[in-house]
This record gives sequence, structure tokens and C-alpha cells, in this order.
Amino acid sequence: MKRKGAQMTMKMKNESARFVLIGLVASLIFTGGVGSVFAEGGQASYELMQVKQETKYSKQVMRELREELGFDKKSTEHDSEIESIPKVKVMDLYLASFGKKIKGKEVRKAVEEVFFVDLDIISKNNYGSQVSIYPEQIMNSLRLSFNEKPDSTKQDARIMKLKKSEVMDRYIKEHDEQLTGAESRILINQIFGVNLDGISTLEYSQLAISSKGQWILKSDTDLFILESSLDDVDVSVYSTSYFEQVTGSNKLPESLKTKLMSLGFTYNEETELLYYINPTGESVPDAFKGQVLGIIVGTIMGEYK
Repeated sequence: MKRKGAQMTMKMKNESARFVLIGLVASLIFTGGVGSVFAEGGQASYELMQVKQETKYSKQVMRELREELGFDKKSTEHDSEIESIPKVKVMDLYLASFGKKIKGKEVRKAVEEVFFVDLDIISKNNYGSQVSIYPEQIMNSLRLSFNEKPDSTKQDARIMKLKKSEVMDRYIKEHDEQLTGAESRILINQIFGVNLDGISTLEYSQLAISSKGQWILKSDTDLFILESSLDDVDVSVYSTSYFEQVTGSNKLPESLKTKLMSLGFTYNEETELLYYINPTGESVPDAFKGQVLGIIVGTIMGEYK
């Protein structure tokens, strides 16, 4: 089976390009010759649409950001300054443009506009975190939304069958549509398994991330790709064509292999790919993701900066 690195060589700058994965897009290579996880209709490749724009964010978002920051909404004078703002701050500024009360669909719109992650697609196709029950504060609020007491379990089975976007909408409505940006990001991580704070921090780390059928981070100078399956149960790590260009080899560094294998990853020498599957069959926990990210970014900073 061919390694997927060649599929990921499209040169797209984060600052000037927006990535939208159309349809079911992940084709995850397993070690040991098990095969691939295919998208809708058995597609084995990524189907990408690149939408070029003059600014990092859409014209609509840039106008709102300029106004929120006290600039002329039609002037591009401060755009470079705006584009250097961390994504979480950009999200907060954009959310403020919606007013004091912000609906779930507006939060999801902000996430798509700022992070280019479509939470509705994740919800529609039931990608993302697969859990037996949501955290207590979410369950309590959802129970109340069904006119049950917070500690009642009568509606729990029904709650767990809801689409993720509906869970989000009910929770936000139960909190009078007044969640802060930070609270919304915590909620999104708990429901969808998308850590927006972490994505913001890693924006210029030279690590590409493909998760839940969508590019989360990607640039033309990424050294490694971290890819998770649609349900986040399995994770793969491999190098990019740019890594091979700057190092003269596609071989993963020994330090990276050693550290990730100590966490339970297996290494496929033929494909130069590190692979992990959660033995519980549930989504990989945040703590584990944090360890993996820390190891990869630490390798980049220590050996290639």
C-alpha cells in the first residue's frame, strides 16, 4: 500500500488560503497491512477545494474585525496587524460582532470563518469524539432542556442520540445564549473533540493536522502530519514532502519514533508511518493528544528550528 505523503504536497499558505474538505475525505493508512479507512462512497483520496482570498480571513470577517478594533471597516491599513492576532482572540472579536446573545449556529459560523473547521459536517456525519456520556455539566443542562431534573437519567439515552450540533444548541440556549468565547471553545472540545485553543497555539508550529475529515492546520512548510480518524480512535504521524526536501530523507527522526513508541505507537518502516489505536475503542483522550502534540512540536523546535 502506498504511503499517503504524496497526497499532502499541495502548497498552500495558511495566511492566504482556505481549505474545505468536500464529502468524506479521510483515507487513513494502517500499519501491518490492515488497510484504509475510506470516506463516503469508498473514496480513497482527499478531495480539496482551495479558495484564495486577498486576506487571511474572508472580507466579511475582516470588516467586522476592523470595526471591533476601532478601525475603519473598509480600510486595509491595519490588516497585517489583524492577521497576526491569535485565532482565539480573532474568534472572540468576531463573536462580539453578533451582539450580547449568540446562538449555537453563530458560534459554529465563527469557528468555520476563523478556524476553517465545519462543525456542522462533523455533526452531520457523526465524526469526532465518540463517548458514552458527555461531561456532567453538559448532561445536567441537556436534561433541563428536556424538562427533567439535572440529576435525572430518564432522557440520557435520547440525549446521547442527538446530533452534536443539537447538543451544542440546547446547551447554549439553556445558558441564555450568553457563553463567552472561551466557554464556547471548552464546550466545542467536550462535544466535538475539537480543541480550538490548541489549534490556535499550534498555528505556526510547522505541524499539519488533519482531523475528523478536515484540515485543521496546514502550510507549505510543515514538517510532519498528525492525522486522526473520523472518530479520533486512531492516530497516524508521518513526514511531509517538505521535510524530505529540507533533510534529504523521508525517514522519521529516531527521537520522535522512540518517544511516540513509548506511548504505544507502532512503527511501519516500509511506509515511514507511526500509528496508534486506542485499545478501548473510544476517542483518544485529550491528555494523550497533548502528549503526542508536545512530543512532535518539541522535536520540531529542538531539531529543525
